[in-house]
Amino acid sequence: MSNQCKKSNFHGKLPTITSNNENRFSVTLKDIAQQAGVSVSTVSRVLNGTATISQPVKTQIMDIAQATGYLDKVRKNKAVEAPSLAGKKLLLVTPRDAILNRSGNMISYALVESIKKACNEQNIALTSFLTEANRLSVQKLHQLLNKQQYDGIVVVWADQSELLAVISDHHIPTVLINGEDRAMNVDSVGVSNRYGAMAAVNHLLDKGHHNIGLLSYSGRQTIYLRENGYRDSLYNAKQPINPNHHITAENFSDDAAEAAVEAWLANHDTLPVSALFCVTDGLALGAMSALQKHGYRIPEDISIVGMDGILPLDLIEPQLTTVKLPFEPLPAEALRILERQICFGEKREYHIHLELSCELIERDSVRAIDG
Repeated sequence: MSNQCKKSNFHGKLPTITSNNENRFSVTLKDIAQQAGVSVSTVSRVLNGTATISQPVKTQIMDIAQATGYLDKVRKNKAVEAPSLAGKKLLLVTPRDAILNRSGNMISYALVESIKKACNEQNIALTSFLTEANRLSVQKLHQLLNKQQYDGIVVVWADQSELLAVISDHHIPTVLINGEDRAMNVDSVGVSNRYGAMAAVNHLLDKGHHNIGLLSYSGRQTIYLRENGYRDSLYNAKQPINPNHHITAENFSDDAAEAAVEAWLANHDTLPVSALFCVTDGLALGAMSALQKHGYRIPEDISIVGMDGILPLDLIEPQLTTVKLPFEPLPAEALRILERQICFGEKREYHIHLELSCELIERDSVRAIDG
């Protein structure tokens, strides 16, 4: 097993949490100490960030304290002064479009705004570095990290391998949000892109669809994962994967999707598929517009499924079936990972990838067909 796949050293049974009143915790330092096999004073020093014991023991104690909810409870009730990111200096690295082009990239914009809000509430100093799609941007970031001191780095959406490699070389606690680090150079928090896509396509298969098209765009690792999920579902169902049923938009906008589907329809006298999986809801809306302009009814003539679940899809006609991805918790989970590295000195020989589950939202854009 590689270092990247190592698990926590803690394998014991966690104590049960019960709450008697708002000012008392059923899980105490003594409970954590007994579970970890150390003294109460050792637990106290670890939680206060002053322990000089081995890293595996620190990690074990932190795992127990986090899993039992002890850390969250003491912060909420202020019964003890638990270490936090307050007063720390973080660097936010994100593409320029995520900040300046709200309409073009709603997900990244929302994530950036959530990070800014969380840092403001926790008294964390946040500085931004906006990236461009070129080598000069990577060089500028390298120069900045050589010049300025940061306690940690939060990367949103910018998952270019060269950029992440430069960040990793500086050995600063880092977490990537909503991106795919294929080299596993940094910790990351994301949503279940591949399995979410599989859920969408499996739903179409369960409704009797066998000729299922794909509408996607090039450029991001997370989108490639969704494409792989589409292929996995068809492969598992022993259905053919026809490249002629794949439509590639120029970018992720609904206008680009509409243009791509228009061009695809121009090459076919009749619809070659009974359903279309779109890797984002924005692409799905563009596809629906193009299909309806050509007189096709949704879902009577073709079923559509999107993915993301952040747009008000219940307000359009027909209401779009989609896979809802949990973007809202990502910033909090990312800061929690940084907190363990920065405040508790957690050092690992591996990196963490935390993936949050998804939910299929069934609406009106899919119909069942006979086998």
